[in-house]
Amino acid sequence: MQYGHFDNEKREYVIDRVDLPTSWTNYLGTEDMCAVLNHTAGGYLFYKSAEYHRITRFRANAVPMDRPGHYVYLRDDETGEYWSVSWQPVAKPLDEAKYTCRHGMSYTVYECEYNGIKASQTMYIPIGTPVEVWDIKLENLSARPRTISVFSYAELAYHHIDMDNRNFQMSLYAAGSSYAGGVIEQDLFYEEDGFQYFAATFEPDSFETLRDEFIGPYRTETDPLGVERGRLGCHTELGGNQCCGLHKQWELAAGQELRFAFFLGEGRREAGLAVRQKFLADAARDEAMAALRALWDKKCSALQIDTPSDAMNTMINIWTLYQSEVNVMFSRFASFIEVGGRTGLGYRDTSQDAMTVLHSNPEKCRQRIVQLLKGLVSEGYGLHLFEPEWFEPQKQQSFKSPTVVPTPDKASMIHGLKDACSDDALWLVSTIVDSVKELGDLDFVDQKVPYADGGEDTVYDHMKTILDFSARMVGAHGVCQGLRADWNDCLNLGGGESAMVSFLHVWALGNFIELAQRLGRSEDVEKYTALRSKVIAVCEDQLWDGKWYLRGYTKSGRPIGTDADAEGKVHMESNTWAVLSGAAGHERGISAMDAVDEYLYTPYGLMLNAPAYSKPDDDIGFVTRVYKGLKENGSVFSHPNPWAWAAECKLGRGDRAMKFYNALCPYNQNDMIEIRKAEPYSYCQFISGRDHTKYGEAHHPFMTGSGGWSYVAATRYMLGIMPDFDGLRIDPCIPAGWDGFSVQRRFRGAVYHIRVENPGHVCKGVKEVYLNGEKLTGQLVPAQPAGAECQVRVVLG
Repeated sequence: MQYGHFDNEKREYVIDRVDLPTSWTNYLGTEDMCAVLNHTAGGYLFYKSAEYHRITRFRANAVPMDRPGHYVYLRDDETGEYWSVSWQPVAKPLDEAKYTCRHGMSYTVYECEYNGIKASQTMYIPIGTPVEVWDIKLENLSARPRTISVFSYAELAYHHIDMDNRNFQMSLYAAGSSYAGGVIEQDLFYEEDGFQYFAATFEPDSFETLRDEFIGPYRTETDPLGVERGRLGCHTELGGNQCCGLHKQWELAAGQELRFAFFLGEGRREAGLAVRQKFLADAARDEAMAALRALWDKKCSALQIDTPSDAMNTMINIWTLYQSEVNVMFSRFASFIEVGGRTGLGYRDTSQDAMTVLHSNPEKCRQRIVQLLKGLVSEGYGLHLFEPEWFEPQKQQSFKSPTVVPTPDKASMIHGLKDACSDDALWLVSTIVDSVKELGDLDFVDQKVPYADGGEDTVYDHMKTILDFSARMVGAHGVCQGLRADWNDCLNLGGGESAMVSFLHVWALGNFIELAQRLGRSEDVEKYTALRSKVIAVCEDQLWDGKWYLRGYTKSGRPIGTDADAEGKVHMESNTWAVLSGAAGHERGISAMDAVDEYLYTPYGLMLNAPAYSKPDDDIGFVTRVYKGLKENGSVFSHPNPWAWAAECKLGRGDRAMKFYNALCPYNQNDMIEIRKAEPYSYCQFISGRDHTKYGEAHHPFMTGSGGWSYVAATRYMLGIMPDFDGLRIDPCIPAGWDGFSVQRRFRGAVYHIRVENPGHVCKGVKEVYLNGEKLTGQLVPAQPAGAECQVRVVLG
């Protein structure tokens, strides 16, 4: 069953049927302000931090679903009937009213047509101005004049989400409101600069700042008393639940169109007046939207593909890039599942996210890399979850407010080894190398960066610190210790030994050695090449089970992921990384990935492990206490799926890689929403596995590393466009049935038009490479001068 369609020309997903089985969300904003909104205008707005600087309230996992939101009500003042521009909250019957939602790149449009009135509400946050704009258009389709009242509504939060949700003595008695000059100002009294405004392009006829007056007793957003009456009560109050309600009555002649806007932002009334003036003219708002589109034009143009797969074209050219960008911009803790109850940077998450969009957002990726380096402890492990602001100069308030973002002292900030995750910092090594390859700035590695616990080193020496830490932290079998956990938090093996981390160590070492070779640092090349060989030998000796690789050893020395195990026999992480890291030889790699296909493949993607665990076993970890088919216990966990695509490409099996790609690809599930339920334009954290009654249902969109890794695996491994120190290395691994494909890639300021031909219908193997008609030796296309456009022809065979 379909609920909507992809509009690739506009880079939008159009929801034609809004009575979706679950919320389909989008992200507004590209800088400090962000809104998470769903297809019916439910959601919330925050500034920099979803935990400590929430602007609007949101009742997560509540009934009614996904409220409140950022709503615009319309009322026919002749009859008293009212409805909302978004389908919710009033929810007119869909056989009487036509509703559509269009999610675009950093904007969303709600459209309705009811009772002879056509309306739209375009939501976005302009570049350079932290304000949420609600751009409204009305059109009278009827043959007679109409009197229509318009009402805005959003419930304002008390910034600090924990106090806002639990400590009502704070939120109810320490926020107040005032109204003047058509602008509502909210004062968060316990914060020195805690002010928010709500304004409009018109002079309101009435206003309301108190939620309980706008909604009325024993009512909800569906039937607000203020809208029903047709006029708001014009209340202000120091204390209470605050909202932003502005009302205007409009006279529309037959066929007349009308346009105006609301503005929700940070600052005092004067800031609201300035923003109103700035965006008062329709042309000014059009210009802001044009700038937003131009930003995404530039990002998207960094890499555009044309392959025989419509699914891959749509996802890579638009949606997977977009999802990856959202993760880099806003971290992982702002969604309808993680609603800001924690914030900051997850070390492993951000280390991987910063690798994914180096070509389209190099500045933000580099900022994240430096923040992560500052979050590294001098012993060599990363702070698992930290606030980058901890390591920046602190702004001092003139009084000690109970609502400011806390800055812990060093003793509580720098957690010990017992709380360290063994994989966290290893991801950063490869991300740094990737960033240098993309940008070509080798001097970055010699910049000095402080450690979280004091002292400083060059970026290059930070990398050595990370690699040396993993070399020290090994268990009885010589395999890397799991510490608190590795990538799979739920399968911690009691802190035993992790095959995945040893393979990640091999991968990080390989990338570091490349960098050291390029820098001519021969002593490090020799030292770390020997270390890599030693780690590979341990992996091959201690982790091979005969057909596939173990997942590791428990603290008691018990092997996990063996052919003898009745449950948890095959695990995806260890087998994919054995191949992807280069540790596994070809024969063992083929056998390991055949086991992944045999035991883990489903039509919805690869399960994380199988058979699922059914009996608690604390020697293995919390995963055995997770329901079968959910999360880490036998679900289709999306994040590691692309590791399997990349591993199959390393083995030269493009058909298998494409089989795995197609199974997980959200685009391919657009016509089965009754099963998938979640967005078909976003990878989700996991899909219920075959042991669960909801087999095939997807959960937790957007904020998952599966978006970024899907982008990397598809572009660098399947399509084979891999940045290198001196140019682009081209080594595709595609389905044998493809005749070829084309890619436009921006790299260091030059544009490469790449055409790959596959006359022999092979999966892998580059026969010839031509640059502007001249045949090259090997697969490396040398970096061209900034501003150049070049033609690259690649023949497989």
